[in-house]
Amino acid sequence: MRLPLAIFLIVTAGFFSVIWSMPHYAAPIACVIILLLVQAIRHLRTMKVRGRPVGAALSCAAAVCLVLDAAINVSHHVCDPLLWACKGDPSRAAVVERLSHTPGKHLIIVRYPEGYNVHDDWVFNGADIDGAKLLWAREINPQQNQKLFDYFNDRRIWLIEPEKDNTEFFPYPLSAPPPKQ
Repeated sequence: MRLPLAIFLIVTAGFFSVIWSMPHYAAPIACVIILLLVQAIRHLRTMKVRGRPVGAALSCAAAVCLVLDAAINVSHHVCDPLLWACKGDPSRAAVVERLSHTPGKHLIIVRYPEGYNVHDDWVFNGADIDGAKLLWAREINPQQNQKLFDYFNDRRIWLIEPEKDNTEFFPYPLSAPPPKQ
C-alpha cells in the first residue's frame, strides 16, 4: 500500500498547488482513492471492541450508507453539490427554446465582458455546425465577425450579452456597408 499512498500524496500536493482547481482535476487519482478506501474497510472489518468483532458491522453499515446516499441523490436527480455545474445556466436553455420555435436558421453572437467567468460559457455547438438550426459564436473583432457572417449568410444574426440580461437577445447591429468607389 506504500505505492498507492505515495501516489495519492504526490498528486494531492500537485492538486492543491494549483490556484484555481476544480473537483474534476482530481479525477486521475480516483482509482487510488477507491483502492485506499477499500483497504481501509478491509482493516475496519478486523476491528474489535472489548473482544467483540464490531468492525464487520461497521464496514457493512458504511457500505449501506454509501448505497443509500447514492440512491437518494439519484432519486432527487442530484448530480453535484454545485447544482449549476449539472444543469447549466437555465437562461441559455430559455434562449434556445425561443429561437428553436422561430423559423429559419440562427447565429447567436455572445458578447462577453472583460473578466467574465470562464466556467459560465454559453458557446457550444453540436457536431453538424453547417446544418444546425442554432449556432453559437463568440464576438471577436469586426474583421473576424464579418468572415463568420459572410460564411453563414443564410442565418439571422442575434446578439446576446449574458452579463447584462441573459434572457434577451437582439438583432446583431451590423455596420453599414462601406461606400463603393
